[in-house]
Amino acid sequence: MIEGPRAVRKEEFETLRPLTDVVFRPDMMDEYPQLFNEDNLENLRVCVDEGRCVSHVGMTERTASLFGCQVKTCCIGAVSTLPEYRKQGLASACFDDAANKAFHDGVDFMIVSGDRNLYRMRGCLRVGSDTRYTLIADALPTLEAAGGRSVTVELMTEAELPRVMDCYRYEPVRFVRPLDDYGYALKCGRVMNRPAEFLVIRAQGDFRGYVIVQTPGESSRAGIVEFAGDRHAILAALPEIFRRYRVAELGWQVSRHDHLFRALCAESGLQGQQTTTAGTYKLINFPQLMERMRPRWEELLGWREAAKLSFRQDTDEYGFCYGEEEFVTDRDTATRLVFGTVERAEEQALAEAGKVAEVLKAILPLPTLWYGLNYV
Repeated sequence: MIEGPRAVRKEEFETLRPLTDVVFRPDMMDEYPQLFNEDNLENLRVCVDEGRCVSHVGMTERTASLFGCQVKTCCIGAVSTLPEYRKQGLASACFDDAANKAFHDGVDFMIVSGDRNLYRMRGCLRVGSDTRYTLIADALPTLEAAGGRSVTVELMTEAELPRVMDCYRYEPVRFVRPLDDYGYALKCGRVMNRPAEFLVIRAQGDFRGYVIVQTPGESSRAGIVEFAGDRHAILAALPEIFRRYRVAELGWQVSRHDHLFRALCAESGLQGQQTTTAGTYKLINFPQLMERMRPRWEELLGWREAAKLSFRQDTDEYGFCYGEEEFVTDRDTATRLVFGTVERAEEQALAEAGKVAEVLKAILPLPTLWYGLNYV
């Protein structure tokens, strides 16, 4: 008889390996030590048959900082079911169990590394409006002329890790990472599903920032999957990174809130393409998220106006209140309003929201998180 969904037990942990080996690839558990470790057993939600894990949804929970407001998020990955146990609703049950646990753990929203129908049916949507850039060899002369600064790029040494961590802490939108997160990434040598290297950027010998680069391997393309620090120095480092890996293309994504880096890229002649942020987003506790963002509302509106804001959720009915007025909508529309979309579908939804619309346009959308080494 199948047990679960529930947390995996210590004695069952290794039975996850043949499951993920079959569904994904051999040694997948070793590639994600941030997910598959004994400190995270409670967040590995499974269905078990005679002591063997046959379906799994993995989750990590982290605090995040959005413009200084502390929120809580969870990341979902490694969703899998053995072929012979499929079409029994096991993965769906594990996913719902993970979402329920996240709610009771105080999580505000969930990020899922996938876009399957299983997720979409449960309110996981493509949101955000980032900009994707690709550097090719023909653009190097123009970029170097525009970059201006002389910088060097080198592999990070162990002694420089504290500086890299401190650099990330100054990002306005970020995960609040324990030291272990960096240790896991360095241990497995992979970030966002591919082998990666940490590079530090210096100007006149002084630390200016870092980038994490997915190495090209057999491909002719490398990708920057995380960066932090002086945006001018990062821009100036792009040609050296391009040549370091001898690639035909170097790609990276800039979040919507990073106005400076987007402007620098545009001024350097780089053409960006709008795209959603990585993963799909699901609201777990909408009113709680909005309340945790109240310091941001006070910054944007002032105390008196921010005090008029309130938020509620009744099953699939989401309410945005401003004084006596209320705009009520459904789950998916609320998610798009909160995080924004490339298509700006949220603007159409606000067309009939009256005075509430003016306030919501002033405070939303929230910035979306970039995974980086928190990807699972």
